[in-house]
Amino acid sequence: MTARFRRCGHGSGPVHPGDQKAVAEFTAMLAARQRPAPWTGRGDVAVRIGERGLERGRPLPDQQPDTDPLALVLIHPDTETALTSTLHCAQARIHGAWTDPYRLLTHALAGRNLPPGTDLSA
Repeated sequence: MTARFRRCGHGSGPVHPGDQKAVAEFTAMLAARQRPAPWTGRGDVAVRIGERGLERGRPLPDQQPDTDPLALVLIHPDTETALTSTLHCAQARIHGAWTDPYRLLTHALAGRNLPPGTDLSA
Protein backbone atom coordinates (compact mmCIF):
# COMPACT_ATOMS: atom_id res chain seq x y z
CA MET A 1 0.00 0.00 0.00
CA THR A 2 1.38 3.43 -0.86
CA ALA A 3 1.28 6.32 1.54
CA ARG A 4 -0.86 9.22 0.43
CA PHE A 5 0.47 12.62 1.34
CA ARG A 6 -2.14 14.84 2.92
CA ARG A 7 -1.04 18.20 1.60
CA CYS A 8 1.12 19.89 -0.97
CA GLY A 9 4.13 22.05 -0.18
CA HIS A 10 2.06 25.22 -0.02
CA GLY A 11 -0.76 23.94 2.19
CA SER A 12 -1.53 25.13 5.65
CA GLY A 13 -2.05 23.15 8.80
CA PRO A 14 0.00 20.43 10.47
CA VAL A 15 2.51 18.43 8.47
CA HIS A 16 1.71 14.74 7.99
CA PRO A 17 4.36 12.52 9.68
CA GLY A 18 5.32 11.00 6.31
CA ASP A 19 5.83 14.46 4.84
CA GLN A 20 7.76 15.58 7.89
CA LYS A 21 10.19 12.66 7.58
CA ALA A 22 10.79 13.35 3.88
CA VAL A 23 11.36 17.04 4.54
CA ALA A 24 13.79 16.26 7.38
CA GLU A 25 15.80 13.82 5.19
CA PHE A 26 15.95 16.31 2.33
CA THR A 27 17.01 19.16 4.63
CA ALA A 28 19.75 16.99 6.17
CA MET A 29 20.98 16.05 2.68
CA LEU A 30 21.17 19.71 1.60
CA ALA A 31 23.05 20.69 4.76
CA ALA A 32 25.53 17.80 4.36
CA ARG A 33 26.04 18.63 0.67
CA GLN A 34 26.77 22.30 1.41
CA ARG A 35 29.01 21.66 4.43
CA PRO A 36 30.73 18.30 3.98
CA ALA A 37 32.59 16.77 6.89
CA PRO A 38 36.30 16.60 6.02
CA TRP A 39 37.66 13.15 5.35
CA THR A 40 40.37 12.29 7.87
CA GLY A 41 41.76 9.30 6.00
CA ARG A 42 39.67 6.80 7.93
CA GLY A 43 36.28 5.42 7.00
CA ASP A 44 34.23 5.75 3.85
CA VAL A 45 34.30 8.74 1.50
CA ALA A 46 31.68 10.53 -0.57
CA VAL A 47 32.93 10.55 -4.16
CA ARG A 48 31.57 12.95 -6.77
CA ILE A 49 30.12 11.16 -9.80
CA GLY A 50 29.03 13.44 -12.62
CA GLU A 51 27.76 16.92 -11.78
CA ARG A 52 25.45 16.23 -8.85
CA GLY A 53 25.75 12.60 -7.82
CA LEU A 54 27.70 11.20 -4.93
CA GLU A 55 28.59 7.59 -4.28
CA ARG A 56 29.94 5.82 -1.24
CA GLY A 57 33.56 4.78 -1.68
CA ARG A 58 35.61 2.56 0.59
CA PRO A 59 39.39 2.87 0.37
CA LEU A 60 41.38 -0.33 0.27
CA PRO A 61 42.50 -1.43 3.77
CA ASP A 62 46.22 -0.88 3.15
CA GLN A 63 45.67 2.47 1.39
CA GLN A 64 47.46 5.56 2.72
CA PRO A 65 45.02 8.52 3.01
CA ASP A 66 47.38 11.05 1.41
CA THR A 67 47.90 8.97 -1.74
CA ASP A 68 46.78 10.57 -5.00
CA PRO A 69 45.06 8.85 -6.72
CA LEU A 70 43.31 6.90 -3.99
CA ALA A 71 42.41 3.25 -4.67
CA LEU A 72 38.84 2.53 -3.61
CA VAL A 73 35.74 0.46 -4.32
CA LEU A 74 32.29 2.03 -4.74
CA ILE A 75 29.76 0.31 -2.50
CA HIS A 76 25.98 0.35 -2.10
CA PRO A 77 24.98 2.79 0.67
CA ASP A 78 22.61 0.34 2.38
CA THR A 79 23.74 -3.22 1.63
CA GLU A 80 27.47 -2.45 1.53
CA THR A 81 27.95 -4.71 -1.49
CA ALA A 82 30.62 -3.70 -3.99
CA LEU A 83 29.31 -1.92 -7.09
CA THR A 84 32.67 -1.75 -8.87
CA SER A 85 36.08 -3.29 -8.85
CA THR A 86 38.99 -1.22 -7.58
CA LEU A 87 39.02 2.29 -9.06
CA HIS A 88 41.66 4.99 -8.85
CA CYS A 89 40.07 8.20 -7.58
CA ALA A 90 41.72 11.61 -7.69
CA GLN A 91 41.75 13.42 -4.34
CA ALA A 92 39.91 16.31 -6.05
CA ARG A 93 36.88 14.01 -6.54
CA ILE A 94 36.47 13.34 -2.81
CA HIS A 95 33.63 15.45 -1.47
CA GLY A 96 34.24 14.55 2.18
CA ALA A 97 33.53 11.86 4.72
CA TRP A 98 30.51 9.67 3.95
CA THR A 99 27.40 10.48 5.98
CA ASP A 100 23.92 8.93 5.77
CA PRO A 101 22.15 11.94 4.22
CA TYR A 102 24.18 11.41 1.03
CA ARG A 103 22.16 8.23 0.38
CA LEU A 104 19.55 10.32 -1.46
CA LEU A 105 22.14 11.36 -4.07
CA THR A 106 23.44 7.90 -5.00
CA HIS A 107 22.74 6.06 -8.24
CA ALA A 108 22.40 2.81 -6.29
CA LEU A 109 19.57 4.04 -4.06
CA ALA A 110 17.69 5.36 -7.10
CA GLY A 111 18.02 1.94 -8.76
CA ARG A 112 20.22 3.30 -11.56
CA ASN A 113 23.49 1.90 -12.77
CA LEU A 114 26.64 3.96 -12.61
CA PRO A 115 27.36 5.85 -15.83
CA PRO A 116 29.24 3.65 -18.31
CA GLY A 117 32.98 4.23 -18.28
CA THR A 118 32.97 5.94 -14.88
CA ASP A 119 36.35 7.64 -14.64
CA LEU A 120 37.37 9.08 -11.29
CA SER A 121 40.91 10.04 -12.26
CA ALA A 122 40.16 13.67 -13.12
